[in-house]
Amino acid sequence: MRGASRRAAAVVARAPGRAASQSRARRIRESHFSGDENAAHRAPRARTARASARDGRRAHAADADGVERVSSAENATVKHFVKLCKSKAYRDERGTVVLSSSVLMRECFGRAGEGREAKTLFVADWAEAPAGIRAKRVIRAPASVLKKCAGVNNADGLDAVGEFASPVIMNAREFVDGAKQRDVVRVLAVEGVQDPGNLGTLTRTAVAFGWDTVALLPGTCDPFNDKAMRAARGATFRVDFVAFDSFDDLASAGRELNMELYAAEPSAKEDVDPERAKAVAKACLVLGTEGQGLSDDALRACKPVAIPMSGEMESLNVGIAGGVLMYLMQATTKTR
Repeated sequence: MRGASRRAAAVVARAPGRAASQSRARRIRESHFSGDENAAHRAPRARTARASARDGRRAHAADADGVERVSSAENATVKHFVKLCKSKAYRDERGTVVLSSSVLMRECFGRAGEGREAKTLFVADWAEAPAGIRAKRVIRAPASVLKKCAGVNNADGLDAVGEFASPVIMNAREFVDGAKQRDVVRVLAVEGVQDPGNLGTLTRTAVAFGWDTVALLPGTCDPFNDKAMRAARGATFRVDFVAFDSFDDLASAGRELNMELYAAEPSAKEDVDPERAKAVAKACLVLGTEGQGLSDDALRACKPVAIPMSGEMESLNVGIAGGVLMYLMQATTKTR
């Protein structure tokens, strides 16, 4: 009798589940014949949506002390950082750039941070917030999230990733008006340089040798590309940028400023004369790519100069060649 009672209880316990299954099967058949193909899947989808919402709340929360925390790379703010790293159009639209690591922030803004403010600052769980950097929003996150935000393959030593206002790029008129106020001007103009690593290296070298402006000619990559920013090692925030719509616009600015234009050209008949070049008050060095070289407009408007080389080599990488020429042509007095 006790065994029969247990079997009866089991049948009663299973009955609601079987009834629910039969009810759902009936709804599926009805939805199929009524033409509503999505009705059969609404309940599972609703459960999935509720589960995703719960996961999202777990992945984006605040600690007891009020510190915001993100643990998922699928978070909306993380995706925003990824888009900033990858898309020039998005950077231009938002007017911001991504800086990865407190070391890079210090190189950009100085050791004290100069009171710079980040729009959003991700800080690694193990790290302290970068000294001198204020932030409207601070988020603690694991290494996997910081790596995603920074667009890097290795997060070793990556302690912070921040979104900061982009440096200003002047137009031709703004550049000319500012250069008229200075006695000494050194401009590095880059034409068609597409490799962000080369552009970042050239920017860094320009700052090292006292060149005050980097001029961006058509075909050149974005100086705020994440790879260019890392290669520049903070120089992006320490030099002026100007964009010219054409080489003719640069040539026109040169005439108005009485600025001499030089073109790096391996086949030039003359090597650069360091003593003469250093004595020129206002000078512009134009660099092109190693493969394509400079445009005909640039070669017509500029004095071609080459690097004196004792070895047998036709040309150098643009980053190397630009560094040597900027060293040889740096001004004898400071440009600022």
